[in-house]
Amino acid sequence: MSQQERVVSLDQFRGYCVLGMFVVNFLGGMTSTHHLLRHNNTHFSLADSIMPAFILISGFSYRMTFVKRLLSQEPSSVRNRYFWRSIGLIFLSLMLFGFGNKILTYSELTWENLARFVVLVVKADMWEVLAIIGACQILLLPFIAWSARRRIVLFFGLGISHLLLSWWFNWDFVYGRPNALDQFFGTNGKRAWDGGFFGLLAWSEIMLLGTLLPDLGNRLSRESAVVRLATLGAILMIAGYSASCLSRLYDKPESVADTSAEVASDPVLPPWEKAKGRKLVKLLAEPPLVPPPSIDLREPNYWAMDKRIVSQSFVYFSAGWAVLLYGLFVMICDIRNWTFAPLTTFGQNPLAAYIIHHVVEVSLLALFPKDSSAWWASVGMLLSIAITYKFVRFLEDRQLYLRL
Repeated sequence: MSQQERVVSLDQFRGYCVLGMFVVNFLGGMTSTHHLLRHNNTHFSLADSIMPAFILISGFSYRMTFVKRLLSQEPSSVRNRYFWRSIGLIFLSLMLFGFGNKILTYSELTWENLARFVVLVVKADMWEVLAIIGACQILLLPFIAWSARRRIVLFFGLGISHLLLSWWFNWDFVYGRPNALDQFFGTNGKRAWDGGFFGLLAWSEIMLLGTLLPDLGNRLSRESAVVRLATLGAILMIAGYSASCLSRLYDKPESVADTSAEVASDPVLPPWEKAKGRKLVKLLAEPPLVPPPSIDLREPNYWAMDKRIVSQSFVYFSAGWAVLLYGLFVMICDIRNWTFAPLTTFGQNPLAAYIIHHVVEVSLLALFPKDSSAWWASVGMLLSIAITYKFVRFLEDRQLYLRL
């Protein structure tokens, strides 16, 4: 797949990710929504598949455009451009979604409270998808032009770093449990989501995999590229599911059914002794998309496919899912030449689509409360998508595209 031509599958897949975010963001807060369309911190759901796919394909675009710019511009100029673009994404995210906490009165506007305000934002509140993409681009900026082999080594280095930090303190840091870092900053009890600050290491793994996709299909026919994508996707999914099987070592004895120990004494380092004497079937985790037992039967732990901590099992399985799905888009769009116009519209102007959808969603939720029935919530979702599409199509007709 030549990098010089426009990659139709890339636009279509990006459009799919954007459309998926519209669905999940609108329905995620509804009480009637099925668990497959909800985010959770216990297992992999369809809702959980969208954000990793978007970050993966952002990595694809990042690498492809970065290398292309290096052909005609000075490396320092290219890096500066992407650095400030990434800063712009972070600040745009903050302006769209807010700071998550606030200083209520002028009398509370002290240096101490301002410092705590900033720490809370950096720890947890700023990490929506746009900010995560921006921060991951900055983190990977020194390495984006590296060879594929060196980026693969970096991929494993990021994963090991996230695992070790989670074992040291980050599990407790994300889940608001007692830890030295929260005690130092005075943020005890504050939970994070989507990995918080240190989750950027894990999200950067997925983006880094995305940077490898152009290398994967370079100088190959599209049919051969699909085979490679399918193979890589399958390997990653198997690795992710295998890692999630370690969560079975946190099963409580069948005679015990209580919540007295909601989290294991060591949720990251598995109690290997619990594997002794158990049949293989008793060591296999539930299939993806299937919820695990409640905490009265299994202690929460790092090895579940957990989007809140961005565990390594989640990184591998969600990235593999996205790679496999992208291979399907290559087959459908680049080989069969089938496209879906709304995906093109959303995929070629994703930033505008995301901003508009947020404004539309916030407005429409006034008519669609959280306890809406499934059919009424679906009406709201479809209406939100239709209105957003009309606005973005209006921009497309006038060749107006929002770029940072």
